Amino acid sequence: MVRSSRTSRRLLAAGLLAGLCALSGCGNDTGGTGSNTGKAVDDGSTITMWARASTASQSQALVKAYNATHKNQISLTVVPTDNYLQKVGIAAGARDLPCLLAADVAYTPDFTSKKLYQDITKRVDALPFAAELTPSHMTLGTRDGQKYTVPHTIGMSAIFQNDVLLKAAGIDPSAELTSLKQLADNARKVAALGNGEIGLYYTGNNGGSIAFTHFPSIWASGGEALSEDGTTSRLAEQQSVAVFQAYNQMFKDGSVSPSVRNESGATRDEVFATGKVGYMLASNSVVDKVPASSTLKIGVQGIPGVTSGSSTFVGGDAIGISTSCKAPDAAWDFLAWSLGDHAQVEVYAKSRQLTLRGDLAENKYAADDPRILKLNKLVGQGRTPYAVKFGQTFNDLNGPWLAVARGALFGADPAGSLSAATGELNESLSTR
Repeated sequence: MVRSSRTSRRLLAAGLLAGLCALSGCGNDTGGTGSNTGKAVDDGSTITMWARASTASQSQALVKAYNATHKNQISLTVVPTDNYLQKVGIAAGARDLPCLLAADVAYTPDFTSKKLYQDITKRVDALPFAAELTPSHMTLGTRDGQKYTVPHTIGMSAIFQNDVLLKAAGIDPSAELTSLKQLADNARKVAALGNGEIGLYYTGNNGGSIAFTHFPSIWASGGEALSEDGTTSRLAEQQSVAVFQAYNQMFKDGSVSPSVRNESGATRDEVFATGKVGYMLASNSVVDKVPASSTLKIGVQGIPGVTSGSSTFVGGDAIGISTSCKAPDAAWDFLAWSLGDHAQVEVYAKSRQLTLRGDLAENKYAADDPRILKLNKLVGQGRTPYAVKFGQTFNDLNGPWLAVARGALFGADPAGSLSAATGELNESLSTR
């Protein structure tokens, strides 16, 4: 197989990060000689920060609000998402990381294993709302009992429905989806309307997106996609197989559009915006990016299990103080402020972003949009898989997962596809 330039860059970046860390130790020092009292300091320091382009708007909003009200100033660099790992690898090898390093939360276990972040356990535990921080993000940012990162942004999966089409198909849009069987029944009714309507749509040609939208059904069914330490696949177990069999049957029945096989995510929201889709598996960005119309009224549902339950994949970014930072107290001032009431409500919630604290889920802005309120509440029920090698296994276009997932979703034998790939998945997950 010929690798795309994007995939080659990802593989190069991952190898570069590992190689440079092996040579230099990456995070073997303590992070400089600046103020490190454990207390937040607003003393006029300039703090460097990196964020990936795909989530930069949230970072930019926080930085703008902080810089306008503090002596400290955050100097934010937005890095193209495809180049992020490579840039981090080079900076880590040179021990020249920015003070604040935000990254896809799925990569946090890899970053903490390479000691790119300072231990902020005492700082986090001293926050009065520490127990309210997004559980999945905090879990992935914790290693050997020590906390290294805090939540920065949330991107979560859910089912987005077109209430207009559901009503036309005789379905009550306010009724909760209780199972994949009910989703299949409803999607079939929408597809049967006969005017080119699609029962269910999702991204079927992107491994990371498939994990993002389909793993929640496994969790809701009482199963696990991975072992607790993230080094072993459990995708061939009964609960996982049943999930992919259910989605596979929906595809065979014609409830799922044939075009999902080629959907990489680039046109997914555009398809939903036509008003011709009953249900779509996607991220919370749909609420903000897809406009309502006379043929589209957007509702939100959790992602159900085979027979019961509901869950979500909680993605987004985590952020921590790098081991290169010489002013950790000033860097912490920004992090603590970013998680506080004002930033979470007046910056995030006001701009229709999901809050990073459970106690602020029912804020005054979320109360004006029941969909945001529901998404905020779903965050606490969601999961983020822990795996040091999650990226190379599930996100990489040439990793093992994409072909396996497509076989399970669209092939003749979902169980066989998942079972046959166990060894390859395990090898990728356990490679150091």
